[in-house]
Amino acid sequence: MRRLTYFIGYSIDGFIAGSEGQYDSSCFDGDLKAAILAEFPETIPAHVRGLLGIAGTANRKFDTVLMGRGAYESGLQGDAASPYPHLRQYVFSSSLTRPRPEVNVVAGDPVEFVRGLKQQPGISI
Repeated sequence: MRRLTYFIGYSIDGFIAGSEGQYDSSCFDGDLKAAILAEFPETIPAHVRGLLGIAGTANRKFDTVLMGRGAYESGLQGDAASPYPHLRQYVFSSSLTRPRPEVNVVAGDPVEFVRGLKQQPGISI
């Protein structure tokens, strides 16, 4: 059975966004940056992978990403509609339509969906 990992970034006060919902700052430097690039390069969105020189790096831990609509939309840059083209992407939303063929929208029960996903072949989610 595949493993589901809750992998997020947040500040010491427990938030993943600023008080106004902004995602413009993270402490992605030094040892943290080195560790994420070495162990979890697939967690970096496509528009940043190129800037960091890891665009062609293979997935090490995950082959699937699960997001809510807010997280999905915050990962979009420019005209991109697919923040993680190197992963299978699932967005949980009852109002979003399928933006691109490589992005799957799940409108149903997330618990049942994830249970089924964990039974499929692949590496971690």
